[in-house]
Amino acid sequence: MMLLWGDIEGSLIKEHDWYRLSADEQRALPAGRQLSEIDARLEMLFKEGGALLEALSSGPALSVEAIIANLSVAERLIFDEDQPVVHGLLLRSIRDLAALCRAR
Repeated sequence: MMLLWGDIEGSLIKEHDWYRLSADEQRALPAGRQLSEIDARLEMLFKEGGALLEALSSGPALSVEAIIANLSVAERLIFDEDQPVVHGLLLRSIRDLAALCRAR
């Protein structure tokens, strides 16, 4: 979704000088409305993600599998495009913990 947002914004900047348009002019463009819809959806997803992270962090994990599950949720909530290093660290940690569990 973030990539689509970036593609639409880039097109609007190039084709319509997006940031020089008034809010009414931006809303009048079909792509402007689409960008606004994506913004609203992303805002909702960020809020939901924050609530999920709060719920996950409220109690201790009782097993390595629970830790893997928590990290898996966190990995899905962090966009690779925004935080590639953190996203990669989470993926590696999940794989490493899973391998350690299999080795037991």
